[in-house]
Amino acid sequence: MKPEPTWPLHPPPGEVDTLRQYVQSLARCYGVPFESFCFYALNIAHYDEEARSFIRPTEDVLERLSVGLGMSIDDLRMFEERRRRNLARLWAEFEEWIATPEGRQRYAWAFQPRSQHLGTLIGDIPM
Repeated sequence: MKPEPTWPLHPPPGEVDTLRQYVQSLARCYGVPFESFCFYALNIAHYDEEARSFIRPTEDVLERLSVGLGMSIDDLRMFEERRRRNLARLWAEFEEWIATPEGRQRYAWAFQPRSQHLGTLIGDIPM
């Protein structure tokens, strides 16, 4: 018996994607609803919202993902750990950036209170 081929479309996961977010992106890539992708590609029943959360995926779901993606089951199990590591790295980079004068200035400009935005906009309206 020939092994199943990997799916033709499987973009790499985003740096901070959860396993569910990644499967949602796969469904979008194929142009099908998330629930349908889970049903047809991963054999997850339409009513099984817990399985579609991908918090504790079954061995069967991991095996189907592994075959379809050409990714090891261990790598799929480490999805959340990879996500946490990437979030920690991105947060450290943000803290380093905001510690600089330019970073503080750009942050203050981007996230000033709404009333300041409105005042600037209203002040710019010719009367």
